[in-house]
Amino acid sequence: MRTNHPVTQREYQFSESVTLMSTTDTQSHITYANSAFIEVSGFSREEIMGQPHNMVRHPDMPAQAFADMWATLKAGQSWTALVKNRRKNGDHYWVRANATPILRGGVVTGYMSVRSKPEAREVSAVDDLYRRFREGGARGLAFHKGVIVRTGLMGWTSLFQVMPVRWRIRLAAALMMVIPLVAALVTGVSGASLIGVAVGLLVGALLCTVMLEVQVASPLAAVLEQAQSVASGQPGRNISLNRVDEIGMLLRAVNQAGLNLQSLVDDVGGRTLSVTTASAEIAAGNHDLSSRTEEQASSLEETAASMEELTSTVKQNADNARQANQLAVTASSVAVRGGSVVSQVVDTMGAINAS
Repeated sequence: MRTNHPVTQREYQFSESVTLMSTTDTQSHITYANSAFIEVSGFSREEIMGQPHNMVRHPDMPAQAFADMWATLKAGQSWTALVKNRRKNGDHYWVRANATPILRGGVVTGYMSVRSKPEAREVSAVDDLYRRFREGGARGLAFHKGVIVRTGLMGWTSLFQVMPVRWRIRLAAALMMVIPLVAALVTGVSGASLIGVAVGLLVGALLCTVMLEVQVASPLAAVLEQAQSVASGQPGRNISLNRVDEIGMLLRAVNQAGLNLQSLVDDVGGRTLSVTTASAEIAAGNHDLSSRTEEQASSLEETAASMEELTSTVKQNADNARQANQLAVTASSVAVRGGSVVSQVVDTMGAINAS
C-alpha cells in the first residue's frame, strides 16, 4: 500500500456545507476533481489530474479498509465509511466517503467518490478503531462494505448488520413457528394435537414467509437495483410496483431522482455543446480577424515601402532643384560679370573711336 509522508497530525477543518467530489478511471487515476476537493487537498489542479487517487491517502488508514472498498466496488455496490486523508503539506482531514462504480451501457468505466464532513464524535470513535487495525489489535473485527463487523465465535453478534431482508423474514417466520410450538409442549400438548399444532404453525410460517418475500423482499430488491443504477450515474429502468405504500413511494422517489439526474446531465450537456459551438465560432472569428490583420499589415508594409520610395524621390528632386538653383545663381553671376566686361569694351571702343 502506498505510504505518503510527511504527516503533521494537524487536522484541517472545512465547512460542513462543502462537498468534495472526484472521479477516476478503472485504474484509479483521477479524471475529475471539483474545486472544493482541490482546495481541501492542498494540491493544484495540475498536480492532481491524471495521478493515482491514493496520493491523498493518509498512512494512518488501515489497509483493510481499502481492501474492503475495492471488494465492494468490484461487486458493483456502493461503499461508505469514514476516511482520513492527507493534505499536500502533511495535515489531514476526515471525510465520510461515498464511493460507487460509474456505469455506461452496463460497463464500469470508472469510479466516483463524493465526500462530506463527518461529526466529531464519529471521528473519535473510528480513530481509535483504525489504530487497532493498524497495530494488529483488532482481532475478531473486519470491514464489510464499509461497516465494522465481528468475526469468529462472536460473528453472530453482527448477524443483523449483514443479514439480507429475505433471511430476516425467514428467521422471523421460524421464530413465529418455534415459540408457539415450545409453548404447546410446555403446556402439555402432545400426540396428534401436537402434530396438528406443528403442521398449522409450519403452514402459517411458510405462508407468511412467501407473502412477505413477495410483498417486501422482492420489491426492496428492485428498489435497491434502481437506486444503485441511479448512484452509478444512470437513470435506470423506470420500474413501477403499482402500489402506493412506503415501498411503492420509495421506488417512485428513486425513479424521480434518476430522471432528475438524466435531465440535469442532458441540460448540462446541451449547455456545454452550446458553449463549445460558441467557442468554435469565436475561434473562427478570431482566425478571420487574424487573417485580415495580417492582410492589413501587409498592405501597410507595401504603403510604407511606397512612401519610402516617394520620400526618396522627393528628396532627390529637392537635391536636383538645389543644384539647379546653384547653377542658376552661378550663371547669373557670370552674366553680370559678362555685362560689366561688355560695358568696358563699349567704353574702350568709344575711346578708340574718339581717338
